[in-house]
Amino acid sequence: MNTEEIADLRRWFDASGGIADGRPFLGDRRLDAMVEVMLEMAAQLWVLRRRNTVLESALAAAGTLAADTVEQHQLSPEATATLRTERADFVATIFRSLAELPIDPTPKEA
Repeated sequence: MNTEEIADLRRWFDASGGIADGRPFLGDRRLDAMVEVMLEMAAQLWVLRRRNTVLESALAAAGTLAADTVEQHQLSPEATATLRTERADFVATIFRSLAELPIDPTPKEA
């Protein structure tokens, strides 16, 4: 993140009215955890999109990457295996909030 993006987050947090005070924001910790999952996924996705844009732009500007190279490239079996492991870590990260919830053995009536 650059300094402008961090400043935007600080402005949003300052104007949020204390949503990070420890109480359930949506009235239920499970709903809050789902929102946290979605926000984590969105943050991860944005970081990747930004990095990919910068990388592809820099490579194209240097003349080392044609526009369709990324779409046409085939990964090696080793790289594919590495990506599977990284995907599992990624999923664990974005669902961390739900995994940390206590398990209630007696579901409440709706």
